Amino acid sequence: MALSSTLKDVFDRLSLGTRPNINIWKTLAIIFFLLNLKTFPFAWHLRLIRSFITHTRARHRRLAQSLGPSALFQPMITTSHSPFLECDYNLHKSNSTYFSDFDLSRMKILTSLATSGIEITMKELKDQPGRFGIALGGVHMNFKREIGMYERYEIWTRLLSWDRKWFYGVTHFVKKGAVKPTGYLLQPWKKGSRRKTEKDGQEEQGIPSNGQPFIFASGISKYVFKKGRLTIPPERVWRNAGLLPPKPSSEEEASPVTDSPAAAGSSEGVETTSDAAAMAKEAMEKITPDNAKEMLDQSWRSLDDSDNGDNKQSGGWTWERIEKERLRGLRLASMFDGLRGLNEEFLYEGKPALGIY
Repeated sequence: MALSSTLKDVFDRLSLGTRPNINIWKTLAIIFFLLNLKTFPFAWHLRLIRSFITHTRARHRRLAQSLGPSALFQPMITTSHSPFLECDYNLHKSNSTYFSDFDLSRMKILTSLATSGIEITMKELKDQPGRFGIALGGVHMNFKREIGMYERYEIWTRLLSWDRKWFYGVTHFVKKGAVKPTGYLLQPWKKGSRRKTEKDGQEEQGIPSNGQPFIFASGISKYVFKKGRLTIPPERVWRNAGLLPPKPSSEEEASPVTDSPAAAGSSEGVETTSDAAAMAKEAMEKITPDNAKEMLDQSWRSLDDSDNGDNKQSGGWTWERIEKERLRGLRLASMFDGLRGLNEEFLYEGKPALGIY
């Protein structure tokens, strides 16, 4: 009875037929604001500025640079949730809102990996006219499962590949806590998760055998480094950032970077050492349009993480291994890059339209 009386009193105070209780309305407005803080004006900009400051600090840059090539293809994880104002009429995260999260996650990993390399490259090109910039060339998102209202999720983003002009990133929206990394390279004080195999009891990476049931969506994007009208090859920035191992002497004479992703679709046009070419051809033969989604979802798991960071940096992450992973990722990027042909589908000049409203 007491509860019923209390609820009746609350509704009476909020009803339009009586004088509203201003304090109750203020409280409800504050609660609504806090529950949807992520979507309010300038909230995205503040999150972006905060992340930029965090990932460009001198200490953070030195730590990222000390990891060397072992950090090049590792993912950055961002946690988030889907508030009410991000949901559509089905009460799950609206498709259009994925891209704002996508922007933040890409910025975090780019500033963490490439800030020092960008600074060095800018000094090298100080006589080149124009301003330095990083331009987004395209984004594609593949949806798999819906994200419910106020459901928490993780955004896993990593470098996929690069060619002479573009560098490509892959992003996965994953159920929070479903996949546990074995450790955090930029946050060594945080503990990762390890589990034992049923076969031999040996510890291995704490990842389910098939991560796809936990994936909400996967996306790919491409960027370009520019200084005025000059296009800067991504490899130059990665090398200045200390993320690439030394090239073999034969590679110095013949650049290993392909001219375009399309060239990576076949063995022609891929200039690299014979060992790396053989490994790349083997990797590319396993990827077809039919299994590209599966390969994209599990691509980072193909990296051998059994060695510790020191072994990876000194021996495990050789130039050939970097090239194998770059070319394997470039095969996936070529499918995405082929969508540039959509511009040619604008064939409406001189033809009628349904209407304009």
